[in-house]
Amino acid sequence: MNILFLGATGIHHTLIAAHLYLGKPEPVNFRNIKFWDDRSKEMLGYPLFLDQDEQRNRVYSLGVGRDVLMVTKSIEQLVEILNCTERDLIIKPIFIKRERLILFLHRIGGFKTVNHLVLPIIDYLLKKEYAAINQQVKEFKSQVRFA
Repeated sequence: MNILFLGATGIHHTLIAAHLYLGKPEPVNFRNIKFWDDRSKEMLGYPLFLDQDEQRNRVYSLGVGRDVLMVTKSIEQLVEILNCTERDLIIKPIFIKRERLILFLHRIGGFKTVNHLVLPIIDYLLKKEYAAINQQVKEFKSQVRFA
């Protein structure tokens, strides 16, 4: 099975969520998380494979821009059309209060001259959102049962 953590960016809060889901220790510095702020990987448009969980489910992170709910629904409908089941793919959108601000900062950080200024701000904002991300992951783990 595949588990897809979905958010406005795939290289920030969704990576934190996937990291927590996989049971990895709380990072002292978010920059130590695999793919953290890796714009070249995110620009490819593919989900970022992080690792497998204890049940050998493959865990991914994907950034989809502003309308996370619409993309979530679209992927769910596509999975249904293709006759897949929840055993094939589970989508977990991760929402945070400062998501649009982080997306804006991420976009302006695409300019190399600005990125080194933007990244510490994103890190700071995500530290403020860490408890909310952690709570969403805990709720997800309690709701999902694997055979």
